[in-house]
Amino acid sequence: MALVAMFTAALAVAISHLVSWRRSRIPRLRLLTGTRSQQAAIVLAVRPVVRELLPGLEAAGLEVNSIALLPTLAGSAGEPLQAQVEQVHGTRAFIIRLAHMVGGILRRPEEVAGALAEELLGLYRDAAAVTIVRQTPAAIPASILVAAESVAARKNGRSGVSPQPRVSAKDETEGKVVAFSPNPLGSSTNGQAT
Repeated sequence: MALVAMFTAALAVAISHLVSWRRSRIPRLRLLTGTRSQQAAIVLAVRPVVRELLPGLEAAGLEVNSIALLPTLAGSAGEPLQAQVEQVHGTRAFIIRLAHMVGGILRRPEEVAGALAEELLGLYRDAAAVTIVRQTPAAIPASILVAAESVAARKNGRSGVSPQPRVSAKDETEGKVVAFSPNPLGSSTNGQAT
């Protein structure tokens, strides 16, 4: 019994050390502004960004010590900023500050999370010496879509004619009679004999 008790105590100590080590690797989010509901919404929006992007930064040898949400941020010339990244004493550790209001306008939680994602990706690009070689616009021109559809149609063995858009069901009138063409086998497709 004493052996089982010692094993259980040792296991509990090991788990607590593992949890505290893991918790120390995750930067502390400091919310210095906003109501409780605003803070809760920001935490929900920021959590997936931190979960997805911090492991890549850690793999690149960078560390984010803290992420702070401040009422506003201003640059050296007094211009409003949405985010600011500070390097800690020339090390590979950083502090990220996010503005809750920019230009007098309260930012939505998704905007705060987006600003954090941009800063984390920027740190990763700098650390990994990544160079962007191609960028895709958010809106794809119609000429590119038509060309892509015709290329896909040719690859499938069909003709290069792009498909015509379908009429939506709400545009069709109810009770419309459609005449079917005769079947090449000699029987009508309406179920009537010829």
